[in-house]
Amino acid sequence: MRNKIIAFTVGLTMLLTANRSIAGVITLYDGSSNVTPDQYNSPSPWLSFTTFRYNGSTFTPFAPVGTQSATGGVTTLDSTTSNNDSIYAGYSNYKVSSFSPVGISKVNPAFPTLDRNAGYTLSFTMKINTEADTSDATHPRAGFSVLVLSSDKQGIEIGFRSSEIFSQANAAFDTIGEQVTGVSSLLSSLNTYDLNVSGNSYTLTNGTTTLLNGLLRDYTAATGINGLASLVYNTPNYIFLGDNTTSARASVDIQSINLTTVPYEFSPTAGILALVAGGAVNHLLKKKKS
Repeated sequence: MRNKIIAFTVGLTMLLTANRSIAGVITLYDGSSNVTPDQYNSPSPWLSFTTFRYNGSTFTPFAPVGTQSATGGVTTLDSTTSNNDSIYAGYSNYKVSSFSPVGISKVNPAFPTLDRNAGYTLSFTMKINTEADTSDATHPRAGFSVLVLSSDKQGIEIGFRSSEIFSQANAAFDTIGEQVTGVSSLLSSLNTYDLNVSGNSYTLTNGTTTLLNGLLRDYTAATGINGLASLVYNTPNYIFLGDNTTSARASVDIQSINLTTVPYEFSPTAGILALVAGGAVNHLLKKKKS
């Protein structure tokens, strides 16, 4: 009986450790490398850096735009050039491949599936140096935003202002969803935020403190930016960190970005092989005993 238990344990261990793939913790950016996020893991980076100006009708990619610089273990992302809110600047696992017509493509084909039913977490360590916005109650905007879209395009966009954090309630981006205020001391120093997506809901935490939690949203009806908004919000397995609005600007320091997906992908074949291996071990133990 004891041998059977040992054999079963061996088989189960093999089952649980078999067929590990890219799933797990992926370091999308580590500031200690002293390179910017779009250069991290080169020649196969996970993220792109995109910046341009948009005046309400046309792109001006060669005008003064956002900047990035790596020093002291962080990358400073700055969209405050000339105090102009029309600058877009940020990092994504997709890159703008063309402006006319607008098109995007994946940076690294090995980027994993963001399955909300299995669950995933985007973790990032950052601080806001400066932030300004011209938003109001019906036009909530932030100088730094984080967006995650799952494999079925359900997701959440969270805005970070100088003293508050909020979610975008709908695809019109005209209403604040969940919100926490009075957190300027948190935002003005380097802190790690974990954006967890599980099932139909999300949670944003800092350590053991829950900052926001609520239901995922469907932003697929979003429009604007000459079709880029519609394209982005209809792209599955999409992430973005940066300034994505003409109504705000910010300078932020980013120290790290990590993605955690399910710890392993179950394979029926691997399971069968593991159980067969367990049976073989049991047979050998019996033979040795005899």
